[in-house]
Amino acid sequence: MDRDWEELSHLANARVQQPALFIAGDRDTVRGFTHIEAMKVNVPNLWGVVMLSGCRHWTQQERPEEVNAQLTSFLRDVS
Repeated sequence: MDRDWEELSHLANARVQQPALFIAGDRDTVRGFTHIEAMKVNVPNLWGVVMLSGCRHWTQQERPEEVNAQLTSFLRDVS
């Protein structure tokens, strides 16, 4: 991990410029490490944030139809 910081220091202030969609479950404990407001700053082309009610970490496995519908809609809008 320390080596990555050294080798990737030129990316320290980089932003994700690609259009992006964030999908998460509202019961995912990993979300505690995710700050949506910071994401909006670092991902300026964030098209949306989708929280799946009652869903945990593996959204695509727990709710495949909803995830696929969100992704399909996002990809249509982006193109």
